[in-house]
Amino acid sequence: MTNDALARVGISQIVTPTQTLAEDARLYGDAGVGAIGVWVHKLERDRIDGFWIPQARIPAEVVEASSGAIHASGLRVSHLVLTGFYTGPGTLADAIDHTLHLIDVADALGAEAVVVAPGRRNGGSYEETQAVAARALTEVFERSTKPHVRLALEPIVEWQSDYLNTLGEALELVELVDHPNLGVYVDTFHLWRTGTLLDDIDRAGDRIFGVHVNDWEPGDDHANRLPGDGVIPLADVVRAIEATGYRGTYDNEYMYDAGLVSSAPDEFAPEAVVERVTRAMGALLDEALATRVP
Repeated sequence: MTNDALARVGISQIVTPTQTLAEDARLYGDAGVGAIGVWVHKLERDRIDGFWIPQARIPAEVVEASSGAIHASGLRVSHLVLTGFYTGPGTLADAIDHTLHLIDVADALGAEAVVVAPGRRNGGSYEETQAVAARALTEVFERSTKPHVRLALEPIVEWQSDYLNTLGEALELVELVDHPNLGVYVDTFHLWRTGTLLDDIDRAGDRIFGVHVNDWEPGDDHANRLPGDGVIPLADVVRAIEATGYRGTYDNEYMYDAGLVSSAPDEFAPEAVVERVTRAMGALLDEALATRVP
């Protein structure tokens, strides 16, 4: 793979769930990729042992140590995952405060975007849920003391949430809030099946603040796959995103049962997984960027 392609590869920490952030930073840096996608879950509990909604405040000493480990690795922080959930399970005020806290954390880490999931409808209509999310995000921007930190809405599949399932819906919320630091985070695993992804990418333009490049196999909705292990024409998607002027990183979120690290150590040891991710992502970007229209 070329150095140009490798520099634009990011690895999201879900790829190595059994490791700490410091271990991830060393391993990803040694692999030669350009960026790390930080999961707030690892700032809360060190390791990811299932999914939970982050709500805790991250102690200053944890943020400082994490920043030092990432800086030493030479990696950029492409994104910080995850905040939002303005419709519950907690209160709206607490959710807004959490987003403001993560903006401060992102600033300390040098993160290029904070990924936001606005929350579920919880019995409300689409319009009611959109109004709550717009009000919350507007307040966040009004109160934030870090005007350079960007927030990126990430649409997800319907079985994970019944609000914000397409890139078009995310762009509607972006346009409603109308703030220059609010954009979208494209995830191919979630969005390819909508059937409108390429058109929506063109519409998004410079509102694309980051990209999760994950493959998908119909019938397997619970696992992000490596590029080439599913049906998505990822090179075409990358070229469409590049055509908008995007020049950031492309991050992979390869997912598998963490128990495989111990039961199949040769295949799922962190070093082996990162090597596979790096090879697959590098090959994809070599292909896509070599045929990119300047």
